[in-house]
Amino acid sequence: MSLQFVIGSSGAGKSCYAYGHVIQESMKYPKRQYYVIVPEQFTMQTQKTLVEMHPGRGILNIDVLSFQRLAYRIIQETGGNMGKPYLGGQMKRPGCLDEVKSLISEFLLYDIGDSDLEDMVHRAEQQPLLHMKLQDVQVLYKGFKEYLEGHYITGEEILDALLPAVPLSEKLKDSVIVLDGFTGFTPIQVKVIRELLAVCQKVMVTVTMDGSGDVFAKGKPHQLF
Repeated sequence: MSLQFVIGSSGAGKSCYAYGHVIQESMKYPKRQYYVIVPEQFTMQTQKTLVEMHPGRGILNIDVLSFQRLAYRIIQETGGNMGKPYLGGQMKRPGCLDEVKSLISEFLLYDIGDSDLEDMVHRAEQQPLLHMKLQDVQVLYKGFKEYLEGHYITGEEILDALLPAVPLSEKLKDSVIVLDGFTGFTPIQVKVIRELLAVCQKVMVTVTMDGSGDVFAKGKPHQLF
């Protein structure tokens, strides 16, 4: 297992370098699997870019996926429970419902549990309006999770289901992963990356920042990168 950062400012050629490296490696080791993980909205463009860059105009052992698409691929391979339909964008989102849905999505993305919400409610006891709103949110969140139990799995929760599947995957074993196009990672994505580091041959991450900066130093709120 190895971890490589490709660091540079915007437009410095980080993606080009990472893609070129993957293409050369994929031709040298045709039996090894390569995964380029990008945000969902960039998958098609990234596929096009890789095909155009490849000398053979083909990417047989390179897959371009989002985190969610990777989750479906690996869970299906390892025989995980995919019987629950994906909720995704099937809910109508007029007015307040849209705001509630967004809030619940944020809770799931950032691993906010019942105990965390309970603590928020407790801390807001001296602020009556906020306290009442948080109590309402707590009821909605609990009811939402109870309704989904055994029936649905949300897009945010699919990554939770991926975590135990990663060590069981033959496709991921000794593969090379490139994480590109992300401005940051949610807590659940960080957990997935931690699991990938344990089984993959190499993980490359493109990082937008000043090349002279210290990638391991904690930045200040006002800093650009």
